[in-house]
Amino acid sequence: MAIFSKTNQVTQETSATTIISQGAVIKGDLELTAKLHIDGVVDGNVKSSNEVSIGKDGTIKGELKASKLIVNGVFEGTAECDYIEIMKGGIIKGNITIKNITIENGGCFAGTSTLKTDKEEVKNATTKKS
Repeated sequence: MAIFSKTNQVTQETSATTIISQGAVIKGDLELTAKLHIDGVVDGNVKSSNEVSIGKDGTIKGELKASKLIVNGVFEGTAECDYIEIMKGGIIKGNITIKNITIENGGCFAGTSTLKTDKEEVKNATTKKS
C-alpha cells in the first residue's frame, strides 16, 4: 500500500503487509519492500527489505533475501537474513546466512549456516582514524 505525499512522491507505509493466502500458488520471483506473510506456496525467489513470515500452511521453495524470516511452515532453499526465527513446527531445509537465529523447541533446521558479516562495516571501522 502506498501513500501519496503533498509532493506527489510515493512512500511505502511501514505497516503494509502482502499476504499470499492458503490455496494460492505463486511460481516466479517476488521483490517487495512491504512485509510478506505466506500461507500458500511460493516456488521462486523472494527479495524483501522487510520481514517475511511463513504461516503453518505456508511454503517457500527457492532463494530468499530479507531482513527477517519467521518460519511456522516450511522453507526449502537458500536464505540470507539478518535474523531468522524458527517457531515450533517450523522447518528450514537448506543453507542460511544469518546474523542471529532462534530455534524454538519443536522447530527444525536441516542444512548449513554461515555467519553474516558486514564487510563494509568492518572495512570502514578498520580504516577510520581519529
